[in-house]
Amino acid sequence: MKEDFLSVVEAKRFLGREFLTWLLYRVEEDGGRLTIGDDVVEMTLGDRVVMQEQGERNARLTLVDEGDMRPELGAGLRRGKLIDHARIAVTRGERRWELSLDGGMLTYDSLRCPKLGDRDAALADDKRALFENDLFLRLADVEEVVGFIDGLFASFCELRASGRWESETLPALRAWVADLGA
Repeated sequence: MKEDFLSVVEAKRFLGREFLTWLLYRVEEDGGRLTIGDDVVEMTLGDRVVMQEQGERNARLTLVDEGDMRPELGAGLRRGKLIDHARIAVTRGERRWELSLDGGMLTYDSLRCPKLGDRDAALADDKRALFENDLFLRLADVEEVVGFIDGLFASFCELRASGRWESETLPALRAWVADLGA
């Protein structure tokens, strides 16, 4: 018997929501500095977070604030909500990306890349070459930040499937949630 695609997606939404919740925990606990392969990036939570419950009611809580959202996040997490959407900033050296992640669908809702660097003066007379150069640079920017997030998701999945999830990570997450904003 084939399952309806949308039913499968709905049943698996918890994984992306757990990922975003774990990611926020990692950002908090690691002071925003995360190691992804050989790269070190800094991540910060943006100004918008949507939390949602699993189950029939699907009650949502939207937090919009440029200040400290820790008390509201803690209250939502303690009531059984998980992070469904979050705006996140990723910084690597001088370069900064801002993106919105949808945990329920595991998609990127928006992405603001760093400004393009100085253009090659030799391309100034060739608009098509200039456009292609900018396009390839922008595609490289997207690939770079998606690679960071994919690397973090792979680490999360590896941890989530291991015995360490139950023995180490869940107790640490629960303690973090209990202290969050308290």
